[in-house]
Amino acid sequence: MAKTIDVELVRVRERHRSRSYQIVSVLRLGVLAFMVGAMLLGTAQHEWARQTALVGLYGFAAVCALVLASPRARSRIGGGRLGRVGRWEPLAFIAIDLVALTAFQLLSTAGIYPLLIMTLLPVLVGVDVSARRAALVLALTLVGFALAGVHDEVLLGEADWRHTLFLFALYTFLCATALVVVSIEERHVRSVAGLSALREELLAHTMTASEVMQRRISEAIHDGPLQDVLAARQDLIELDAAFPGDERVQHAMAGLQAASEHLRQATFELHPAVLEQVGLGAAVEQLAAFTAQRSGIAISTDIDYPIRSAIDPIMFGVVRELLSNVAQHSRARHAAVRLAITDGMCVANVADDGVGVTGDTMARRLGEGHIGLASHRARVDAAGGTFVFLEAPAGTHVRVALPLKR
Repeated sequence: MAKTIDVELVRVRERHRSRSYQIVSVLRLGVLAFMVGAMLLGTAQHEWARQTALVGLYGFAAVCALVLASPRARSRIGGGRLGRVGRWEPLAFIAIDLVALTAFQLLSTAGIYPLLIMTLLPVLVGVDVSARRAALVLALTLVGFALAGVHDEVLLGEADWRHTLFLFALYTFLCATALVVVSIEERHVRSVAGLSALREELLAHTMTASEVMQRRISEAIHDGPLQDVLAARQDLIELDAAFPGDERVQHAMAGLQAASEHLRQATFELHPAVLEQVGLGAAVEQLAAFTAQRSGIAISTDIDYPIRSAIDPIMFGVVRELLSNVAQHSRARHAAVRLAITDGMCVANVADDGVGVTGDTMARRLGEGHIGLASHRARVDAAGGTFVFLEAPAGTHVRVALPLKR
């Protein structure tokens, strides 16, 4: 359990870091605008040349941070996969903020506005998730503010020491407030990670219990009713051979044949023996064939999955649920299933040309008690995978990716 919590803590921190990085990148543009306003309204014109150069460099850094924070840009950098935000990348841009705003104040003489802009630094730091890192950065911002206050002739020249002390105390309060916010957020992240890990444990136990029960039911059907049906059909075959020509016997034989096929399909979908015998690829092929036969939908398959993995039962359950939805709800004529290995991931694509599925449709079905797809989606997420609805010209296209665990 402790290992699971550690893994979840890393995952939740990464999500929070990415979100914080994006928020700060947008706020940084506001800081840049205030710097331009402070330069135009609160500093002498002969200082504008140096200030403009500094603002230009800071603007370039702000744009770079905004681009790097974009999920689409990180996806391109990661070669199609969403690149992770480095641990020190946000800290590097916060250091640039600290240097730029302190330098902007030092390049200004008798400018109260540049000094006030430094109060925005705790706001930028306040969305961090590491209290230690935030404490270090905020301590440096206090030093920078003190240097700027000593340099500022307004504070040390015309104003008395009480005015300077008040502003410094106010800035210290802002830094302390930002540190408290970061500490609370860090505790929140740990709490979310613990709840997420507990959810994974409960989900794993629930799904395992469900698979055990499905296997028992499958074996009970196979060893009980299916054998009884096959035995009765064999008796009718012998009766038909002894007394040929009776249509009632032929009709009963056809009914028992259909019943045996339905029972075989039920036992397969509950717990496919082929999944353990020859692997996920053959199981998905057979599942698609059964679904096509039962629903009348033409289902094509493209399988390139020659290995065995611990995630095979999870992926089979997801594909089974998706094909069941296609058969029951899509009103499609054609469907396609693709299964392959891509970048160390087991990737399944299930698409159809039916009526399509929207978020409102999923919410309505969930409200009606149809939790099958939602439970499989939660299991995929708990296994570190992704479950996404892709845009399609018609129908529904779902892509499921799970990291391979051999």
